[in-house]
Amino acid sequence: MPLTKSDIWPIGLARNNGVPKIFYNLSEETFQKLLNHSILQNYLQGRLLVQQGDRPQYLYFIADGTVKTLRQDENGREVTLRLLRPGETCMEAVIFMDGDSPIAVQVASDAKLLLIPVEIIRKTVLSDAQFANNLLSIVSYHYKNAMHQIDAMHIKNPAQRLGYYFLLKHLENGHDNLEFTLPFQKSAIANYLGMTPETFSRTLQKLKQQGISFEDNTIKMRDAYVLCNYCDSDAESLCRNSEKDDCFSCPIGKNQGNNG
Repeated sequence: MPLTKSDIWPIGLARNNGVPKIFYNLSEETFQKLLNHSILQNYLQGRLLVQQGDRPQYLYFIADGTVKTLRQDENGREVTLRLLRPGETCMEAVIFMDGDSPIAVQVASDAKLLLIPVEIIRKTVLSDAQFANNLLSIVSYHYKNAMHQIDAMHIKNPAQRLGYYFLLKHLENGHDNLEFTLPFQKSAIANYLGMTPETFSRTLQKLKQQGISFEDNTIKMRDAYVLCNYCDSDAESLCRNSEKDDCFSCPIGKNQGNNG
């Protein structure tokens, strides 16, 4: 039986008015063609989908669960590059490198994934400008995030890195929501932020003194502005309070154009 939208659509997706970036503004014909050539699979936590050095076969769309991309050195030490949630994709750039994958892809929690073959991705890019634009937008978004990650490793201290990460998740969940659950384990977040487990735990204690607690993957905040000290212009663009004069708690607020 052919796949349909209801088979793959993530629950509670908010981006692009509920449309995943990869499918944004696609015609019904293009959307269904992608589905007709794809495979829907369930995977258990820990499953390695792509090994570093493999030739990529699919673009992975996350319908449910979580996935991470990573690199390993010759001693087996790994660094997490991306933490991906429902509605997101991975391998967008790699499949156009025309070579072996420089990254590995692993299931971070039990997941349902749509596997779109490389061949159909390349053909659709040539025949559908909107689909090509969607892929370019996704690659650009992750390039920008990679720049933030590099900056964080070299410029920000651990508290600033973790505070900024929490701020982004806070804004994604709604400015007035003072409690929300992160989809990734502490170890995955620590690795993504370039911290050892010990440094991560110490940093959590520092944030707790500021009114931010993290227990059982749930963030609890004293008020909606407690993370604003970690704001920058990119986070500001995500905040619905950024244009309000009463956003007094933000360090950029009164002096550099408000944020929240």
